[in-house]
Amino acid sequence: MKRQTYVDEAGNPINQSFENKKPLLRFFFVFGTILPVVIIILIIVAVVQNNSCLNIYNTLKTASLNYAKDEGTLPILEGESTNIRLDDLYNSKYLSSTNTDNNLCSGNVKITKYKDDYIYTIDVRSCGQCSVNVKYGDWSAEQSSYPSGKAIVDVITYYNYYNREVSTTEWSDYYDDDELADETSEYGIKLPLDKTSLPEVPKEGEIVNIENSTTYYYRYRDRSWKWYDIEGDYSDFSSEQPDGFANRDDSSEIYSEWSDYSLNYPEEKDYRTIQNTTGYKFYYLNENNEKVYYNSGQYSAREDVNTEKYDHTDSDTTTLYRYRDKMWRWYNGTKRKYSSYSSRQPSDRPYKDRETEILGNPTSWEPTSRVNASNQEYRVEERKIMTRFRIQYEILSLKVLDNPLNKEDFEKKVKTTVPVFATNENYKLEVTYKFRYKKAN
Repeated sequence: MKRQTYVDEAGNPINQSFENKKPLLRFFFVFGTILPVVIIILIIVAVVQNNSCLNIYNTLKTASLNYAKDEGTLPILEGESTNIRLDDLYNSKYLSSTNTDNNLCSGNVKITKYKDDYIYTIDVRSCGQCSVNVKYGDWSAEQSSYPSGKAIVDVITYYNYYNREVSTTEWSDYYDDDELADETSEYGIKLPLDKTSLPEVPKEGEIVNIENSTTYYYRYRDRSWKWYDIEGDYSDFSSEQPDGFANRDDSSEIYSEWSDYSLNYPEEKDYRTIQNTTGYKFYYLNENNEKVYYNSGQYSAREDVNTEKYDHTDSDTTTLYRYRDKMWRWYNGTKRKYSSYSSRQPSDRPYKDRETEILGNPTSWEPTSRVNASNQEYRVEERKIMTRFRIQYEILSLKVLDNPLNKEDFEKKVKTTVPVFATNENYKLEVTYKFRYKKAN
């Protein structure tokens, strides 16, 4: 049988099999091009709507937090919660319209204190597609870890407790300021650099707090002078004989202050004492690792420099010199009778030679001042703050309850509220958490 051929208007043969497939090809074109576009549009609409809902939820969280702060209802105790009604937020102007239809949403926000943060559980109704009862279904099962990435999360607090015995160590020895750390510790005070020197806590004890106590410690130096019997015709102190005075009073001998160190060797005198020391160029390195010199890079004696700051020296050194001179009073006529150095006036020496004053060596530090009316004229006192420490620690029993309880059951068990129970020093409250989240519809 001869196969029938179809031609178009121009007389060209037509592929009939292709013509027969056109409806199927049209279907695949629609399915392969138009349908993906529709799906993408739907996804975009869903994402935009979801972001809009998240913005509303975040607005509710912020408004609830501010309201609770201002009303003084923000939970303080870990695990405690408060419920904020959306109606109260609108009435107190913490919220304006919350959805795109300019309608007021209803419901509440639960704020739970969780460690150092807060968890917000949103239950918003009459808020269009953002209503929790519309957008979400049932709660998930409780879980131990926080379900990240979930919009509606609830936290359930569980409680257990320990019997608690609180003790305090004896006070430590006193510490000087330079024995303490520069930074304040977690206990709000500066602790000794050597923490091993603090009072010992039993192995089973847990530190609750470290207390400090301060006091003044004192030390003193006594001034003393040479005392003499008569005024007489006397000069000022001088190493060499001044004009107009015939005699030197050797019993008045004192020393001048040491001169500054110098590169130059001093002129030698029979009344002069000369010392030498090694001179260095001291410097420290700044933040750019550049040398910053002490005294513009001049040679200096180690004793004149703050070597904690200027803690480097150049390799080259030199010799530095300083000196001091003996000095006397010179006189004409009758010679005075000088006493030895004394802080108190000797009975037969009515006059104090003030220029002979010397300052004695300091005593050791002690907790009692030794200055009184009888010695305040010649006694020079220093004082410094000293700090001691003691440690408060707790020893806990095993957990009292076999299993932790929710708030309602726990309060029934201990026959008081959680906030009251938490203030009882005989017990230590343990707070644990479980989390659940709303499943998306």
